[in-house]
Amino acid sequence: MGYAIVIIAAVIIAATVSVIIFRITAHKKLKTWLKSSFGKSPMSADDSDLESISKYSLYMNKHSGSKLRIDDITWNDLDMDKVFERINTCLTSVGEEYLYNCLHDLPPDPSTLTARENFLEFLDRHPEERLSIQTFLYKAGRENYNGLSRLIFHNEKSLPNSRVYNVLAAFPLLSALILFLNIPVGSICLIASFVINSVVYYGTQMKMHVDLPAIKYFASLLHCCEKLCKIERLKPLPPLVHLRENYNVFKALKSKTPMNSAEYGSDFTRFAAELSNMLFFQNIRHYNKYIDRINTHKQEFHALYKSVGEIDLSVCVLSFRKSLPVFSIPDFHEHNKLAFEDISHVLLSSPVPNTGTLKNDSIITGSNASGKSTFIKALAVNGILAQTLYTCTAKRFATRFSLIMTSMAVRDNVFDGNSYFIVEINSLKRILDAMQHSACTCYIDEILRGTNTIERIAASASVLEYIHKQDCLCLVASHDIELTRILAKDYDNYHFSEHITDNGILFDYKLKEGAATTRNAVKLLGHMGFDPEIVKKAEALTARYEESKTWVLSLF
Repeated sequence: MGYAIVIIAAVIIAATVSVIIFRITAHKKLKTWLKSSFGKSPMSADDSDLESISKYSLYMNKHSGSKLRIDDITWNDLDMDKVFERINTCLTSVGEEYLYNCLHDLPPDPSTLTARENFLEFLDRHPEERLSIQTFLYKAGRENYNGLSRLIFHNEKSLPNSRVYNVLAAFPLLSALILFLNIPVGSICLIASFVINSVVYYGTQMKMHVDLPAIKYFASLLHCCEKLCKIERLKPLPPLVHLRENYNVFKALKSKTPMNSAEYGSDFTRFAAELSNMLFFQNIRHYNKYIDRINTHKQEFHALYKSVGEIDLSVCVLSFRKSLPVFSIPDFHEHNKLAFEDISHVLLSSPVPNTGTLKNDSIITGSNASGKSTFIKALAVNGILAQTLYTCTAKRFATRFSLIMTSMAVRDNVFDGNSYFIVEINSLKRILDAMQHSACTCYIDEILRGTNTIERIAASASVLEYIHKQDCLCLVASHDIELTRILAKDYDNYHFSEHITDNGILFDYKLKEGAATTRNAVKLLGHMGFDPEIVKKAEALTARYEESKTWVLSLF
């Protein structure tokens, strides 16, 4: 018997030591991975569920009423989903959702950004504390469709008759006591408690099925918050002060985490967990406590969500900056102009940087593939990143706080029955409307290309002349060189150019002053091997158009 006890004790000790060693090893591996991945581009966005990530932003758009939000047209024109994926290294779902909304929601002034910058500087100077934050955030994890944003904006009802569950939970224990006093009566009571509790449990389970994942994820965030609040050097910093204030409202819930029997390893442990839930209603009683506390402290719940999101976002932004070949903190001014040095587009792997100052509304001309569209997209994306993440992919970027709006990737709307031109003028109209209540910087690519030449030039000139009179900086990429002459008094001119040689067409992708003076579409036909008869005819028609357009310009 003594040997058996020793063997059992040895097995228990060995198992305990194995678990401890495993946890220590796993913790070391996690820290090694966090260190090595920090400052690197996200490896893959395959696991990003943008439908889930966008939930919080959609709720904010519906409930906040802010007019300083990047609208869907601008977001899609600029491929901002891809920009988000390039930036996103958040370790929690809350961080991802908060970042996604942050890229949509422009603050009214730079004060929010400068406050975050102080925290970023601390994280940069204290890598050990930053690593601790990353570790705790990672352990909180990511959970798609976690439901927290719904709990922020909607009151969910707790399950009724909560006291009944407490009474029923005590029934099996009382039955067990009776069993010791009277086996037949106790057995009947025990069977009755099992039947009654199982019927009530499974009947109630469906009612809380939707919100149980949200409660479970919130419980994991509370454990993360507890760890974050204990990091000594972080305690006086504003993000942690706000976190601690709101965490204290909910910390009593931390020990009441709902269980999910599917998470347990063996069949026996899953069965035991489910049986315990069914007999004693732990999940139901804990669920009610979470829902009641969240509904009572809705403001603090949202503030806690934003505090966790802000901390995760800050680590993400610092990592994003370190992943860039060059970055800068933007300079904000009150003037309606842009100044930039070595600016590039964040999604390009080998970008050609550009430097310049745009002091006025400007038209940028040039042939296809010369770089004008990419250039204005780089400016627009940096305008958003400057005002949301206080980070630019340039050595220097100076701008004013303004709503960024675009009209670029216009498409026919088959489902609404709208033509290309109708969609295009609606896109422009929303920009004109926005100018009435906000300072704007707008970017337009190939204005009104959905109609004939004369009407396009006439309408485009009229729209751009109107925009010039508003509180807006307007940058237009266009093939219509005629616009540069018609609007010469109001708009500055820049262009991108190329060189056609016997070996091909060469683009330098550099911004140059003045309007484009050459066209190369017909030459490209010849270069690409089109029949010489086609090329000759095109050249003749072009010459005739150049001769006749003088009277068109005289109309303006």
